[in-house]
Amino acid sequence: MTTSKKSKMSLMKAIILAGGSGKRLWPISKESYPKQFLKFLDHESLFQKTLLRFKNFRSVDEIIVVINKSFKKIVNEQIAEINYQKKTKILIEPEQKSTAGAILFAIKSLKNSGSIDENTKLLFVPSDHLIFPKDKFLSYIENLSMFDLDDIVIFGIRPHKIETGFGYIKIGKKRDDNLEEVDRFIEKPSFEKAKEYFLSEKYLWNAGIFLFTEKIFEREIKNCSPDLYKFYEMSFEKLLKNFSLMPKISIDYALIEKTKNILVQPIEVSFSDVGSWESIYDIMQKDENKNVIRGNVVASDTKNSLIFAKKKVISTMGLENIIVVETEDAIFLAKRGKSHKVKEMLEKMVKKSQI
Repeated sequence: MTTSKKSKMSLMKAIILAGGSGKRLWPISKESYPKQFLKFLDHESLFQKTLLRFKNFRSVDEIIVVINKSFKKIVNEQIAEINYQKKTKILIEPEQKSTAGAILFAIKSLKNSGSIDENTKLLFVPSDHLIFPKDKFLSYIENLSMFDLDDIVIFGIRPHKIETGFGYIKIGKKRDDNLEEVDRFIEKPSFEKAKEYFLSEKYLWNAGIFLFTEKIFEREIKNCSPDLYKFYEMSFEKLLKNFSLMPKISIDYALIEKTKNILVQPIEVSFSDVGSWESIYDIMQKDENKNVIRGNVVASDTKNSLIFAKKKVISTMGLENIIVVETEDAIFLAKRGKSHKVKEMLEKMVKKSQI
């Protein structure tokens, strides 16, 4: 692994992956309008917050947004809403093929248009994360813009709570450039394991943020995922014609967890992937009874709960640790701590043709 210091900053492209369906926040998040475009925290969506994070950041000279065609109108409207002036390009995937397909498509598109060369740094970020303070997060990226890369760099968050909903990175040897070697990746752990990781200094949350060049990507995808490399070595026109045949797989499984040429940049920031109703409860302002209330709600003797009302009046009495979300066409009720199973519930509902 060789990542050496440079004396001059090199500009990079920030590629925002915004094509996800975001079913874990059902019923307000739907396939046609997923969570990255919702404004449930304030007047800005998570997608807009992601764009604004890079607005005045000098190390990134262009923003590329990767979406599926059904989001084109939403994305254009939300970019216009915030009067975003930074150079921005929208790439529309021929078909949803998870994050590996989105990243492969983005790199091939940029290469085909002459927007990048093999050494251009490419920063891939999700569109639905909360990260603050912004300036501290960007300082890590600015530092990495001063390096020549020969490895994939991933970002790991120092855990600030016991969390079972994230994947973890066990870090290995620390290097002189403040990057860490990756010992191994761990899937979402049990509570006891998450507690152990929280108390240790050897584990980080996997933030799903990646930095590499086209040259590195081609080399590593060839070595780690020959099935995907077959598509990468096609001409761009042939790739588009054969896109539906590409394996649907995450970049983590296809590449990140297989490659040996990978380093992690630990970052100490506040972070949420806003991936469950529990995470919404954690980050939102609460009343004197530790409730998160939105809409026409009358909560009597109710504590530690999240209650969202859109059209109807919701009244509760003598309840604790509940989640209630009402929309125009659905009502979701859950005990706090159980809402992460909403995807399983949706699968059952689809089978019964309820949604």
